[in-house]
Amino acid sequence: MKKDTKNRKSKFKGFPFLLAVLILYIVLYFIKPERITECIYRWGKNFLFLLPVFALVIFLSALVAYYFPKEKIAKMLKGKSRLRGYNISLIAGIISHGPIFAWFPLLHTLQQSGWSKGGLVTFIYGKSVKLTLIPLMIGFFGLRYTLVFSFFISVGALVQGFLFDQIDRYFNQSGRKKTAGSISPEQTRKKA
Repeated sequence: MKKDTKNRKSKFKGFPFLLAVLILYIVLYFIKPERITECIYRWGKNFLFLLPVFALVIFLSALVAYYFPKEKIAKMLKGKSRLRGYNISLIAGIISHGPIFAWFPLLHTLQQSGWSKGGLVTFIYGKSVKLTLIPLMIGFFGLRYTLVFSFFISVGALVQGFLFDQIDRYFNQSGRKKTAGSISPEQTRKKA
């Protein structure tokens, strides 16, 4: 039974912070009640404004997680042409769900199976466009800002992926000294 309580406690680590903020609000209410009342009013107003947006974000997150699991994205990225690979990497990065560190094992596996490092860069950079948060961005910043922001992030992801591949290729070719009997990475790939 003790193990179950330890597991439950470790799931939500923000409780002490939440409790500290609640106690701080109570203490401040006795010092300056008008300021705390105004603060709570503004919080409630913002919460009600964001409630439908959060509902949409949760719905889109569930949709993306259901239709695009990690395994499906991994299948889409293997064995594609470079330009198509960059575009698929970008789209996969945009629709990928969850924190980036959760994707590292899959990205590592994809790299080992031949996915370019530029594709990895494009994927990681593409995660900056949060598909599920676009409605929230529109609510705060407007449609034009959100479209321009997303466009430039997407173009930047493609350019950085391409440049990373070019730089990586340059250093791999110039950094290796060929000796008699040595095999280049291209020759190794052809033999496999």
